[in-house]
Amino acid sequence: MKLRTPLLQRPIDQARLLPSELAAIGRAELITRAACMRRYGFEYRVDFTRSLHATIPDRSYGVMSKEQASRYGYHMAPDVDPRVPANQEKQTDLVGAVKARTAEDRKVEHLLLYGSESETITEADIRRGDGAQPATEAKVIGEYKDKPVREGGCYEEARTTVVGDGGSERNPVAMDIYLRSFDEAGKDPEVREVVGKWSSCMARKGYKYDSPLDAGTDLPTAKSPEPDAREKKVALADIACKNDTSLIRVWSTVEARYERRAMARKKKAIAAETERKQGMVRRALDILGTTEGAAR
Repeated sequence: MKLRTPLLQRPIDQARLLPSELAAIGRAELITRAACMRRYGFEYRVDFTRSLHATIPDRSYGVMSKEQASRYGYHMAPDVDPRVPANQEKQTDLVGAVKARTAEDRKVEHLLLYGSESETITEADIRRGDGAQPATEAKVIGEYKDKPVREGGCYEEARTTVVGDGGSERNPVAMDIYLRSFDEAGKDPEVREVVGKWSSCMARKGYKYDSPLDAGTDLPTAKSPEPDAREKKVALADIACKNDTSLIRVWSTVEARYERRAMARKKKAIAAETERKQGMVRRALDILGTTEGAAR
Protein backbone atom coordinates (compact mmCIF):
# COMPACT_ATOMS: atom_id res chain seq x y z
CA MET A 1 0.00 0.00 0.00
CA LYS A 2 1.02 3.65 -0.46
CA LEU A 3 0.37 6.84 1.45
CA ARG A 4 -1.04 9.92 -0.21
CA THR A 5 1.32 12.60 -1.48
CA PRO A 6 1.16 15.71 0.75
CA LEU A 7 -0.08 19.04 -0.60
CA LEU A 8 3.35 20.60 0.00
CA GLN A 9 6.59 18.67 -0.29
CA ARG A 10 9.46 20.14 1.70
CA PRO A 11 13.18 19.26 1.61
CA ILE A 12 13.09 18.22 5.27
CA ASP A 13 10.29 15.75 4.55
CA GLN A 14 12.92 13.21 3.57
CA ALA A 15 13.68 12.83 7.29
CA ARG A 16 10.59 14.33 8.98
CA LEU A 17 7.68 11.99 9.53
CA LEU A 18 4.54 13.38 7.91
CA PRO A 19 1.14 13.17 9.63
CA SER A 20 0.02 10.29 7.40
CA GLU A 21 3.27 8.42 8.13
CA LEU A 22 2.93 8.95 11.87
CA ALA A 23 -0.66 7.73 11.63
CA ALA A 24 0.49 4.58 9.81
CA ILE A 25 3.20 3.94 12.41
CA GLY A 26 0.72 4.49 15.24
CA ARG A 27 -1.75 2.04 13.70
CA ALA A 28 0.93 -0.57 13.12
CA GLU A 29 1.98 -0.29 16.76
CA LEU A 30 -1.61 -0.75 17.92
CA ILE A 31 -2.02 -3.83 15.73
CA THR A 32 1.25 -5.32 16.96
CA ARG A 33 0.39 -4.54 20.58
CA ALA A 34 -3.01 -6.22 20.26
CA ALA A 35 -1.43 -9.32 18.69
CA CYS A 36 1.05 -9.45 21.57
CA MET A 37 -1.76 -9.37 24.15
CA ARG A 38 -3.68 -12.09 22.32
CA ARG A 39 -0.68 -14.38 22.74
CA TYR A 40 -1.31 -14.17 26.48
CA GLY A 41 -5.00 -14.96 26.08
CA PHE A 42 -6.42 -11.43 26.28
CA GLU A 43 -9.05 -10.76 23.62
CA TYR A 44 -7.54 -7.60 22.23
CA ARG A 45 -8.61 -6.26 18.84
CA VAL A 46 -8.10 -3.04 16.93
CA ASP A 47 -11.12 -1.20 15.55
CA PHE A 48 -10.28 1.79 13.37
CA THR A 49 -13.34 3.93 12.82
CA ARG A 50 -11.60 6.46 10.57
CA SER A 51 -9.65 6.25 7.36
CA LEU A 52 -5.89 6.17 7.64
CA HIS A 53 -5.90 9.25 5.43
CA ALA A 54 -8.35 11.20 7.62
CA THR A 55 -5.51 13.12 9.18
CA ILE A 56 -5.17 16.82 9.81
CA PRO A 57 -4.29 18.50 6.48
CA ASP A 58 -1.39 20.87 5.97
CA ARG A 59 -2.52 24.30 7.21
CA SER A 60 0.94 25.86 7.37
CA TYR A 61 -0.23 29.07 5.70
CA GLY A 62 -3.89 28.88 6.65
CA VAL A 63 -6.47 27.36 4.32
CA MET A 64 -4.52 25.93 1.40
CA SER A 65 -6.92 24.89 -1.35
CA LYS A 66 -10.06 26.10 -3.08
CA GLU A 67 -11.72 22.74 -2.40
CA GLN A 68 -11.17 23.08 1.36
CA ALA A 69 -12.40 26.66 1.33
CA SER A 70 -15.54 26.01 -0.73
CA ARG A 71 -16.60 22.93 1.24
CA TYR A 72 -15.43 23.60 4.77
CA GLY A 73 -14.39 27.26 5.01
CA TYR A 74 -11.74 27.36 7.75
CA HIS A 75 -13.06 24.19 9.39
CA MET A 76 -11.53 20.75 9.15
CA ALA A 77 -13.27 18.19 6.96
CA PRO A 78 -15.80 16.15 9.00
CA ASP A 79 -13.89 12.90 8.42
CA VAL A 80 -10.71 14.32 9.94
CA ASP A 81 -9.97 12.49 13.17
CA PRO A 82 -8.04 14.87 15.47
CA ARG A 83 -6.72 11.84 17.36
CA VAL A 84 -4.69 10.69 14.39
CA PRO A 85 -1.84 11.42 14.71
CA ALA A 86 -2.25 14.02 17.47
CA ASN A 87 -0.42 11.93 20.05
CA GLN A 88 0.26 8.35 20.96
CA GLU A 89 -1.78 8.48 24.15
CA LYS A 90 -4.96 9.49 22.33
CA GLN A 91 -4.39 6.89 19.63
CA THR A 92 -4.88 4.20 22.28
CA ASP A 93 -8.57 5.22 22.32
CA LEU A 94 -8.81 3.28 19.07
CA VAL A 95 -7.92 -0.01 20.78
CA GLY A 96 -10.81 -2.27 21.72
CA ALA A 97 -10.53 -5.13 24.17
CA VAL A 98 -12.61 -7.32 26.43
CA LYS A 99 -11.86 -5.73 29.77
CA ALA A 100 -10.37 -7.82 32.56
CA ARG A 101 -13.13 -8.75 34.98
CA THR A 102 -11.32 -8.95 38.31
CA ALA A 103 -8.79 -6.75 40.08
CA GLU A 104 -6.20 -9.50 39.69
CA ASP A 105 -6.96 -9.80 35.98
CA ARG A 106 -6.53 -6.03 35.56
CA LYS A 107 -3.23 -6.16 37.42
CA VAL A 108 -1.95 -8.94 35.16
CA GLU A 109 -3.22 -7.11 32.06
CA HIS A 110 -1.35 -3.95 33.06
CA LEU A 111 1.82 -5.91 33.72
CA LEU A 112 1.65 -7.59 30.31
CA LEU A 113 0.92 -4.31 28.52
CA TYR A 114 3.57 -2.18 30.18
CA GLY A 115 5.98 -4.66 31.70
CA SER A 116 5.52 -2.96 35.04
CA GLU A 117 2.89 -2.49 37.73
CA SER A 118 3.81 1.19 37.97
CA GLU A 119 2.42 3.96 35.74
CA THR A 120 5.33 6.30 36.55
CA ILE A 121 7.27 7.73 33.62
CA THR A 122 10.70 6.11 33.44
CA GLU A 123 14.08 7.43 32.31
CA ALA A 124 13.68 5.30 29.18
CA ASP A 125 10.45 7.14 28.37
CA ILE A 126 12.25 10.48 28.68
CA ARG A 127 15.18 9.34 26.52
CA ARG A 128 12.85 8.38 23.69
CA GLY A 129 12.33 12.04 22.87
CA ASP A 130 15.98 12.25 21.87
CA GLY A 131 15.40 9.97 18.89
CA ALA A 132 17.09 6.66 18.12
CA GLN A 133 18.43 4.69 21.05
CA PRO A 134 21.14 2.00 21.08
CA ALA A 135 19.65 -1.41 20.35
CA THR A 136 19.39 -3.54 23.47
CA GLU A 137 18.22 -7.10 23.97
CA ALA A 138 14.81 -7.29 25.63
CA LYS A 139 15.11 -8.22 29.29
CA VAL A 140 12.75 -10.99 30.41
CA ILE A 141 11.13 -10.02 33.72
CA GLY A 142 8.77 -12.95 34.20
CA GLU A 143 6.50 -15.54 32.69
CA TYR A 144 2.76 -15.82 32.08
CA LYS A 145 1.04 -18.98 30.82
CA ASP A 146 4.45 -20.43 29.98
CA LYS A 147 5.28 -17.41 27.83
CA PRO A 148 8.06 -14.93 28.68
CA VAL A 149 7.13 -11.36 29.66
CA ARG A 150 9.58 -8.73 28.48
CA GLU A 151 10.55 -5.50 30.15
CA GLY A 152 8.28 -2.80 28.76
CA GLY A 153 5.58 -5.34 27.95
CA CYS A 154 3.59 -5.38 24.73
CA TYR A 155 3.98 -1.61 24.39
CA GLU A 156 7.74 -1.95 24.09
CA GLU A 157 7.48 -5.01 21.87
CA ALA A 158 5.27 -3.12 19.44
CA ARG A 159 7.54 -0.08 19.50
CA THR A 160 10.60 -2.21 18.81
CA THR A 161 8.84 -4.08 16.01
CA VAL A 162 7.70 -0.94 14.18
CA VAL A 163 10.09 1.84 15.21
CA GLY A 164 13.08 -0.50 15.28
CA ASP A 165 14.77 0.96 18.35
CA GLY A 166 13.88 2.31 21.75
CA GLY A 167 13.40 5.86 20.53
CA SER A 168 10.48 8.10 19.76
CA GLU A 169 8.40 7.68 16.61
CA ARG A 170 9.54 11.19 15.64
CA ASN A 171 12.93 12.28 14.33
CA PRO A 172 13.99 15.19 16.58
CA VAL A 173 16.65 16.81 14.35
CA ALA A 174 14.31 16.90 11.35
CA MET A 175 11.41 18.15 13.44
CA ASP A 176 13.56 20.92 14.93
CA ILE A 177 14.65 22.04 11.46
CA TYR A 178 11.05 21.98 10.25
CA LEU A 179 9.81 24.16 13.13
CA ARG A 180 12.76 26.56 13.14
CA SER A 181 12.64 27.03 9.36
CA PHE A 182 8.96 27.87 9.47
CA ASP A 183 9.62 30.46 12.18
CA GLU A 184 12.59 31.96 10.31
CA ALA A 185 10.73 32.07 7.01
CA GLY A 186 7.86 33.92 8.65
CA LYS A 187 10.28 36.72 9.59
CA ASP A 188 12.00 36.82 6.19
CA PRO A 189 11.54 40.13 4.26
CA GLU A 190 10.38 38.27 1.15
CA VAL A 191 7.63 36.48 3.09
CA ARG A 192 6.65 39.60 4.99
CA GLU A 193 6.30 41.42 1.68
CA VAL A 194 4.02 38.78 0.15
CA VAL A 195 1.96 38.58 3.34
CA GLY A 196 1.52 42.35 3.10
CA LYS A 197 0.29 42.01 -0.47
CA TRP A 198 -2.13 39.27 0.61
CA SER A 199 -3.40 41.47 3.46
CA SER A 200 -3.98 44.37 1.04
CA CYS A 201 -5.82 42.06 -1.34
CA MET A 202 -8.09 40.88 1.48
CA ALA A 203 -8.72 44.48 2.56
CA ARG A 204 -9.89 45.34 -0.94
CA LYS A 205 -12.42 42.52 -0.62
CA GLY A 206 -13.63 43.93 2.68
CA TYR A 207 -11.72 41.68 5.12
CA LYS A 208 -9.08 42.99 7.53
CA TYR A 209 -6.39 40.44 8.41
CA ASP A 210 -2.67 41.03 8.94
CA SER A 211 -1.74 37.39 8.28
CA PRO A 212 -3.33 34.33 6.67
CA LEU A 213 -2.68 32.54 9.97
CA ASP A 214 -5.27 34.84 11.57
CA ALA A 215 -7.85 34.62 8.80
CA GLY A 216 -11.23 33.33 9.91
CA THR A 217 -10.46 33.34 13.63
CA ASP A 218 -12.78 36.30 14.23
CA LEU A 219 -15.81 34.84 12.49
CA PRO A 220 -18.91 33.91 14.52
CA THR A 221 -18.66 30.32 13.26
CA ALA A 222 -14.96 29.95 14.19
CA LYS A 223 -15.86 27.72 17.16
CA SER A 224 -19.04 26.27 15.70
CA PRO A 225 -19.24 22.65 14.49
CA GLU A 226 -19.77 23.73 10.89
CA PRO A 227 -19.05 26.76 8.67
CA ASP A 228 -21.77 28.98 7.26
CA ALA A 229 -21.99 30.68 3.85
CA ARG A 230 -20.18 33.77 5.12
CA GLU A 231 -17.20 31.76 6.39
CA LYS A 232 -16.90 29.93 3.07
CA LYS A 233 -17.02 33.26 1.24
CA VAL A 234 -14.16 34.65 3.35
CA ALA A 235 -12.13 31.46 2.88
CA LEU A 236 -12.62 31.60 -0.89
CA ALA A 237 -11.49 35.24 -0.90
CA ASP A 238 -8.47 34.12 1.13
CA ILE A 239 -7.56 31.50 -1.48
CA ALA A 240 -8.10 33.97 -4.32
CA CYS A 241 -5.70 36.43 -2.68
CA LYS A 242 -3.17 33.67 -2.08
CA ASN A 243 -3.35 32.80 -5.77
CA ASP A 244 -3.15 36.44 -6.89
CA THR A 245 -0.05 37.10 -4.77
CA SER A 246 1.56 33.62 -5.18
CA LEU A 247 1.75 33.53 -1.38
CA ILE A 248 1.96 29.76 -0.97
CA ARG A 249 4.65 29.43 -3.65
CA VAL A 250 6.73 32.32 -2.27
CA TRP A 251 6.41 31.34 1.39
CA SER A 252 7.13 27.64 0.79
CA THR A 253 10.14 28.50 -1.42
CA VAL A 254 11.65 30.71 1.30
CA GLU A 255 10.92 28.08 3.95
CA ALA A 256 12.62 25.42 1.81
CA ARG A 257 15.67 27.68 1.52
CA TYR A 258 16.03 27.82 5.31
CA GLU A 259 15.51 24.06 5.55
CA ARG A 260 18.27 23.32 3.04
CA ARG A 261 20.71 25.58 4.90
CA ALA A 262 19.98 23.85 8.19
CA MET A 263 20.14 20.39 6.60
CA ALA A 264 23.56 21.20 5.12
CA ARG A 265 24.82 21.87 8.64
CA LYS A 266 23.37 18.57 9.91
CA LYS A 267 24.15 16.23 7.01
CA LYS A 268 25.12 13.23 9.12
CA ALA A 269 22.11 13.50 11.43
CA ILE A 270 19.69 14.01 8.54
CA ALA A 271 21.11 11.00 6.68
CA ALA A 272 20.64 8.85 9.79
CA GLU A 273 17.11 10.12 10.39
CA THR A 274 16.19 9.63 6.73
CA GLU A 275 17.24 5.99 6.92
CA ARG A 276 15.40 5.62 10.24
CA LYS A 277 12.21 7.11 8.81
CA GLN A 278 12.30 4.86 5.76
CA GLY A 279 12.65 1.81 7.98
CA MET A 280 9.77 2.83 10.26
CA VAL A 281 7.40 3.59 7.39
CA ARG A 282 8.32 0.41 5.51
CA ARG A 283 7.70 -1.79 8.56
CA ALA A 284 4.43 0.00 9.34
CA LEU A 285 3.09 -0.34 5.79
CA ASP A 286 4.08 -4.02 5.71
CA ILE A 287 1.99 -4.60 8.85
CA LEU A 288 -0.95 -2.54 7.57
CA GLY A 289 -0.81 -4.24 4.18
CA THR A 290 -1.26 -7.67 5.73
CA THR A 291 -3.92 -6.66 8.29
CA GLU A 292 -7.53 -6.57 7.15
CA GLY A 293 -9.16 -3.18 7.61
CA ALA A 294 -6.00 -1.56 8.99
CA ALA A 295 -5.89 1.22 6.44
CA ARG A 296 -9.46 1.66 5.31
